Amino acid sequence: MAQNRTSLLVALIVALIVPQAAHAYLDPASGSMILQAVIGGVAAAALAFKYYWHRIQAFFGFGSTDEPESE
Repeated sequence: MAQNRTSLLVALIVALIVPQAAHAYLDPASGSMILQAVIGGVAAAALAFKYYWHRIQAFFGFGSTDEPESE
């Protein structure tokens, strides 16, 4: 039974790795759209990191908390 599973798994991996013809056309607008999506994702990740930076610092004990200091 284990031999059958192993053979099936190897056959599945080989079937997924072997390249097949795509029969697709990518025009310049498609490349531009992909580039725009990548740049937008990087910008969104940078803004999210900037937004949570103080919380990350406070979690590791390097920054101050959001609470005001008492004098």
